[in-house]
Amino acid sequence: METQLDNTAIVCSLDQVGLSDRRQSWHTLSERALLDIAMTGKGLRLSFRPDHDVEVELGRLVALERDCCSFADWSVQPEGGRLVLAVRGDSDEAVAAVQAMAAGLHSTPAAANQ
Repeated sequence: METQLDNTAIVCSLDQVGLSDRRQSWHTLSERALLDIAMTGKGLRLSFRPDHDVEVELGRLVALERDCCSFADWSVQPEGGRLVLAVRGDSDEAVAAVQAMAAGLHSTPAAANQ
């Protein structure tokens, strides 16, 4: 899927089925372990519960995203007892695309209590 904004191509290499499957994987992880979502000036930060299985799944998803959405920078770091995913874009269009990726993801009280 490609979106043309202000002469900058924001490209995701997934087809519709792949995109749907990937969204479902992110939703499943967020329902299980997402603690917080924060928009930043260059993208977003997602904080996850620091659990081994969460870290493995987060690492898997980030590796997949780096392949299909190379217009963004993806990094995961432990921070303050959490796993923090920072996703950054280097243009206004990339930042908007990155922030749109968080649409529909919600932190849950259950994740915070585990």
